[in-house]
Amino acid sequence: MLGEEAEGFFGAMSRAPEVSLKLNRRKPVDESQIGYGDMERVKWCESGRYLESRPKFTLNPLMHAGAFYVQDASSMIYEAIVDRILPSSLDTGNPLTVLDLCAAPGGKTTSIINAVPDGTLVIANEFIPSRAEILKENLIKWGYPDIMVTNSPTKAFRQLGEFADIVVVDAPCSGEGMMRKEPVAVDQWSEGLLRQCAQLQREILADAFETLKPGGFLIYSTCTFNRLENEENVRWLVEEKGLVPFDLDFPAEWGIRKGIDTPNPCMRFMPHLTRGEGLFCAVFRKEGRYPAACSGREKLVREIEKKLKVLSNGIPRTVLKGRETVAAPESALAVDFDISKYPVADLTPDQALSFLRHEQLILGSNLPRGFVVVRYEGVPLGFVNNLGNRANNLYPKQWRIRNL
Repeated sequence: MLGEEAEGFFGAMSRAPEVSLKLNRRKPVDESQIGYGDMERVKWCESGRYLESRPKFTLNPLMHAGAFYVQDASSMIYEAIVDRILPSSLDTGNPLTVLDLCAAPGGKTTSIINAVPDGTLVIANEFIPSRAEILKENLIKWGYPDIMVTNSPTKAFRQLGEFADIVVVDAPCSGEGMMRKEPVAVDQWSEGLLRQCAQLQREILADAFETLKPGGFLIYSTCTFNRLENEENVRWLVEEKGLVPFDLDFPAEWGIRKGIDTPNPCMRFMPHLTRGEGLFCAVFRKEGRYPAACSGREKLVREIEKKLKVLSNGIPRTVLKGRETVAAPESALAVDFDISKYPVADLTPDQALSFLRHEQLILGSNLPRGFVVVRYEGVPLGFVNNLGNRANNLYPKQWRIRNL
């Protein structure tokens, strides 16, 4: 496939992968607070940063607070894609609806959230229950309030009709782009796997097509290199579904390769040309007149709750404790959380890690009894119930960190 580029490609595949993270634009922190020294910006992502080496991210409380997300730089292109298609194409003044059909663990969803305006409804779905729980945790920590997390087969979304302004399919794939990072991708590879993945991808894309509004956008991506799962699926979408390829015309200096043996605009992140893992991406627009009127957010949410398995509708705000309604432990992580309603304890690094291990804390005697927000470097981590001589930890037990 690569001809003269092959030597450079295989040389890059033998090198160590890049290390990168993405900042949460709604939870701004200085890079000095993150504590990883000078970080270089990712060319195609204002929020992306490269690190010189891989630290133990689990030891950084700001990651658990949702101030940043550890993500491969190539995948951060989603923020630039949504930035590019929103202003000129979907700007009707109405709130948008974005559907991410294969969202776990949440990296691309958080990139989308970084780019969309406040008030956009983002529906993040994952079919595998265990992965859906991880997705839910990561998105709650990211703190965006207008998020729904679902655990349903993609076919189930057909029941809702054409409701989404943007549909994302980051499809299950053969994973060739992850081979230098994850040895299991090498072990599991076979030509049969490629054909199986390509068929599954088309089934998911067909479901995505049915949920997309006329004039809306479909974003398709894989983390693999072969043409069967990439350019051939693009051809199928154009010829069989009538989708119109959308050329984003990103700057040449970003190093993103065009598609191979195809007239359709595609993006290939290749490790000998871009600093990141392998990624293929293409954007399409559905033919038809884009509706200027909003179809009704509340009705859509009710339909989703009735017809799909919903793990989370927004970030939990309150919980019933005995006969009393109190703040939900997760509520402090929301970007619109009103911290002024509670006393606050600023934690040291050791205290913050102790809190994240779900251990009891001893806070200063000047704090009142009751619910106290604990934060690190100015970013809330959660709640404790201060009893005076000790503080009971209210961090969700299922999230506690163990590998210290």
